[in-house]
Parts: sequence; structure tokens; C-alpha cells
Amino acid sequence: MEEIQALCFQIRQTQGCTVSQPLQDKRSVSSVYSQVTAQWREISNHLGPGGLLLALGLFWSVAGVLLTPTMKFYSWLLTAFVYLPCLYLIVRYFHEFRHTVLNRRELWLFLLLFVWSLVSLSWSADAERYLTIIKRELFFLMLILGWIVWGRTFNKPLQSMMILWGALAGLYSLAALIAYPMRGIDRMFGFGGFMDNPNPAGYTIAALVVLSCTWWPQRLSARVVWAILQACSVAFVIMTGSRGSIVSLIAVAGVVVLLGGGRFYRALAIVALVAAAALAIFEPSIVQRGDSERLILMKGAVELIQQRPWLGIGLSSDYEVSAGGVVFGHCHNLILDTAIQYGVPFAALWIWLWLWLGFRAWRHRTESLGMAILMIWVFATVAVQFDVFTVFGRARAMWMVVWMPFVLSLCLGKSEKKERSIERQT
Repeated sequence: MEEIQALCFQIRQTQGCTVSQPLQDKRSVSSVYSQVTAQWREISNHLGPGGLLLALGLFWSVAGVLLTPTMKFYSWLLTAFVYLPCLYLIVRYFHEFRHTVLNRRELWLFLLLFVWSLVSLSWSADAERYLTIIKRELFFLMLILGWIVWGRTFNKPLQSMMILWGALAGLYSLAALIAYPMRGIDRMFGFGGFMDNPNPAGYTIAALVVLSCTWWPQRLSARVVWAILQACSVAFVIMTGSRGSIVSLIAVAGVVVLLGGGRFYRALAIVALVAAAALAIFEPSIVQRGDSERLILMKGAVELIQQRPWLGIGLSSDYEVSAGGVVFGHCHNLILDTAIQYGVPFAALWIWLWLWLGFRAWRHRTESLGMAILMIWVFATVAVQFDVFTVFGRARAMWMVVWMPFVLSLCLGKSEKKERSIERQT
């Protein structure tokens, strides 16, 4: 039990360390508790009770995807612990928030795209529900801004969150694996809420594996426990049969092999690639399913784009794409869906923003946090080509796949400024 507690609170890693440096967790449970308490005290001193509430809410924004019994319950807690505290903190610390926005050009581009999406309601076929849609979009904006307000100030607690999410995903996956024989299901999925479908469940667990796998304990016993939890998560993803999430994990493993990051991480990536090859050989049904009409869906999406290439059909407008005699309400490709909804110029700006985020993560790849962001960026880049992802919308199971690279990339600015100030002093 002591090993699991120590594992769940691996927060020794400090920002700016290289990926090849392992976590140095030689403290007792009481020392770890003291460090966690110090981090919470730091949040309280800087942002007050609102900062503590926002920290809980942001942790819930990801952990709640696994734990929430219903989608309404998830939204209620986001309102109480994210939207309201975020609004309060923006008003109270408006000068700091304004400074952040003015000094981050990617935020300008994000806000431009967000406003553009709202303006597209004026030609949307679903304009009669515009008040409901605007409220939904503003709530989503508050979630993104909440990450910006909090993550720009606290990097150590942010890394602790990512480790806890990984541990939570491992425990959740372990419970699902134990219960699998008794559930009478074919493809694995979660226990309700957002996780009651194999594809969202697979993407969610896979994303949490990617976010947390750059931190490993120092002690062998804790490392074994952590490896078991990560293995349970990977097994869960494989058993969902979600090929998009599996291929995305393989892409991340390939990037780790190419970029390095130490012999330990490269060895893990090679093991993952060998396991993927074995899966394709011994479970050919995954490969034999073909492309699931993806190419036909893409051709249909291109035809829709050609009908309204400049402005698109507008935010929240429904469209239909047929493939193999089945009508789909989504083209299963984020870029094409974005072009259909908002037009080709909007999609081009979105691609620019996405590449911008990837470049920032690449520049910080020697840091543990930077490498984690680069890995989740690679994961998301591959994942959004295969499934029902949208740029804007309510917070749901797969929102983190699209927006986690963005909000975490903004958190890198703090360390970058610190490095520059140190260089000037020297």
C-alpha cells in the first residue's frame, strides 16, 4: 500500500529536467504528503481559495471522464469548480490575464478562431438554437481559459496531476480487465458515463497513458507497480478494438524511438512496437476490418467542402456523408469536418495553430513536460484523422485529445521566460 501511495504522488520531477532523468522518489509517505501540502499552500497563497477550487475542477475535467456516472453530473461539477472560479480569477487578476493573452500570439489565433465559429452561427442551418449553442461554446471557452489561468502559474502541480491521471487510468483499466469476463461484452469499454462506448474509452485511456508515461519512479518496487498500471491501461486500449487509438500509440512509440530520451524510454518504445507487430500477427481481425469506409467518407466530405468552400455550413450544422449504404453524421476526420463546418480558410488557420503547438513542444522536448506535450501532440495528430473529433463543442470524453496539446503548450511559457531571465543574469 505504501508503494502505491508513493507512486500516486510522484512529484519530485522538477521542470527543466531532461526526459532521461528518472524521478528521484526516495522520500517517505510523510515527506511526499508535506510536499503536496506545500504545493497546495503555494496555490492558495497565489490565487486564494478560487485557485484551489480551480485546481480541483481541472483535475476533475480529465478524471471525471473516467469517474462520472452521468454527463450531467460531470457538467455540474465543471460549473462549480471550473467555470465560476475561472471567471472570478480572471476578473480579480485581469491585469495578469491580459498580459498573458497579449504576449501569446497563439492565444490570439485561438480567440480569432473561436469568434469566427460563433459568427458562423449567422449562416448556420441550426441558428434557431443559437442561444443554447452560444452558452455551450462559452462554457467550453471557460474550460480552456481555466487551464490557461492555472497552468501558466503552477507547473509542479500540473505534472503531479498528469501522474495521478495515469495512476487513475491504470486502476480503472485494472478494474475493467477484472470485470471483463463477467460483463458478457465483446469489445472492452468503461463502466458508464462517457466511457460506455469502446472508441471514446480507448482514446481517453490511451491519452492518459501518453501524458503520464514520461515520469517513472526511481525505486524498483514502485517502478514495477507503475509498469503494471501502465500495462493494464495499454491492455484496456487494445481490448477496446479502437484502431485509431492503437495506431496513435504506435505513432508515439515510433517518435520516442526516433527522438531518444534515454535508453530506458527507447527500450519501452521498442517493446511497444514489437507488441504492436505481434498484435497484428496474432489478432488479424483488427487489420482485416479494412479502412471502415474511411476513404469513401473522405471523398464525400471533399464534395461537401466544394459546395461551400469559403464559409462552410456554420457552427453546429448537421450534415450527412454516406459510405457503404450507411449514412454518417460525421466524416471521421477533424480537418475535413472543420472545413465543412467553417470553410477552408478556417481549417487552414487551425492547421497553422496546430503546427505552431507542435513546434513549441519540439523546442522544449528536452524537458519532461515538453516531451509529454510533444507525445500527446503526436498522439492527437494521428488520432483526429480517424474518428469523430470536433474543434469546438461541449466538454466530453475525447475533448482532451484535441485541446490538451494546446492548454499544456501554453504552460511551457513560464519555464521559457525563466530560462531567458537566467541567461540574461549570467
